[in-house]
Amino acid sequence: MRQHAGVLNRTWLLILGILALAGGVLTLLAANGTLHAMSPAMPAAESPVVTGDLHTVFEPAYVTAIVLVAGVLIGALGLSWILAQIPRRNPADTYRLHQDPASGTTLCDAAALASAVENQINTLPGVVGSSALLRGTAMEPDLTMKITVNNRADIQDVLHRINTTVIPDLSTALETPLRRTGIQIEISGRNALAGTTVATTGTVIY
Repeated sequence: MRQHAGVLNRTWLLILGILALAGGVLTLLAANGTLHAMSPAMPAAESPVVTGDLHTVFEPAYVTAIVLVAGVLIGALGLSWILAQIPRRNPADTYRLHQDPASGTTLCDAAALASAVENQINTLPGVVGSSALLRGTAMEPDLTMKITVNNRADIQDVLHRINTTVIPDLSTALETPLRRTGIQIEISGRNALAGTTVATTGTVIY
């Protein structure tokens, strides 16, 4: 029911992978002398990477300031990446169902719609409890559901009823198809809210 930073992670890993690949290629070209052959201004393979005294290089105040700013920037980026790993619900607030003010504006609380979805799901046979969360906009809504059923429920029947009844009803209320739908199902030993049909077993004695 919570959103993770999957897209952000893939983007940063792609950037870091490209930088590491570029650094590796440059190191390989410098080591075998190809870089020096392409540009004589580049140091030869047997030359040291840094010539001169490092204390002299870092002595000017502006060099220290540049290193400090770069360190703070890298630290801030790392901290923001770590904070982005915290799962977030990111629920929708209020849906504006009609965009043209001339024809009237209809506002609908996304939490109220989610509650209606939960109430409808809880009436299905075998369902113990449910929670629904709406994200996105009224034009591109996303629905995530967490459904708990008892251990005798027909899961395929529950999914069929959700896909043929609950989701179409929500799409009708929003007057637009859902962009994405996620369903998480858990099994519980509790009794269903609306009961479930279970085949009888054993011997019946009259």
